Amino acid sequence: MTIQPIGSASVALYLTPADLKEHGLTPAGLTLERALSLTQSAFREAGIALEGAIEIEAYPDACGVLVFARVRPPERAWFSFGSLEEAAEAARTLPPPLPDAALLWWGDRWWLSLEAGEAGAAARLSEFGRSEEGRPHLEASLAEYGRPVWGRDALEQLLTYFPV
Repeated sequence: MTIQPIGSASVALYLTPADLKEHGLTPAGLTLERALSLTQSAFREAGIALEGAIEIEAYPDACGVLVFARVRPPERAWFSFGSLEEAAEAARTLPPPLPDAALLWWGDRWWLSLEAGEAGAAARLSEFGRSEEGRPHLEASLAEYGRPVWGRDALEQLLTYFPV
């Protein structure tokens, strides 16, 4: 298996027939699900961090399989809190404004989201709650089962209801 980075978020992965045979596969029998699994393994072996969804294209041939993979960074950073008071305490540490912050209720926890680029805010929030990055299908689960509390300005709303 050969993995070649292409920029900061993409790789080319070449699987020889011997690589496929090692996994009990043939070029014709390789499904996109198995290609994704092999790609994730190759990323781990190469020490490439996977943050976000992986998009793959696989091109099977008698000589092996060429897979192009691109990591799409997450659009939102999610944190969960055991209580609204914890979320409010975290909100007090952040510089305003963060108008895109949203708050939901799901699974006996409060879920706060920010734009993914808010690294400083994310570091502070993780001191009070749980960073939920790396949970598979989190956004889909929250969209389906979560109960929206505030779709925007959640931090400002928390501070209104829980002043110092």
